[in-house]
Amino acid sequence: MKKQDLLIEELRKYDGTDSSGRVLVAVNGKVFDVTRGKRFYGPGGPYASLAGHDASRALAMFQTDLVKEEHDDLSDLNSMQMESVREWEAQLAEKYDFVGKLLKPGEEPTNYSDDEECEAKDESTSAESSKKSKDD
Repeated sequence: MKKQDLLIEELRKYDGTDSSGRVLVAVNGKVFDVTRGKRFYGPGGPYASLAGHDASRALAMFQTDLVKEEHDDLSDLNSMQMESVREWEAQLAEKYDFVGKLLKPGEEPTNYSDDEECEAKDESTSAESSKKSKDD
């Protein structure tokens, strides 16, 4: 999938039920293409309610039914819950392709060029490597 930032309304159509079958999930402001994990995130899967949504709160609270239909700023989550969100974000970044940012209302999308796509992927990978090194 071409790299692009999405509004929550645009994200909703990627729940695996349209003809493309594409499944996207957002966590902590980042959108991931989890289509490869369709048996988990696609229709009928245990995490199907997260597909096409910002899954941050649901994953933080370990309740898959807590997805919201509008922007969720997560400011009311405690430090343990936010750590859980960051752990899920890292897991998704490790397994799945980063699509772009989940845009806040009024936020302008990034215009990704082919070079930026490669750089962003490299930055995402090196940030994860750096984090893992610190955790070890």
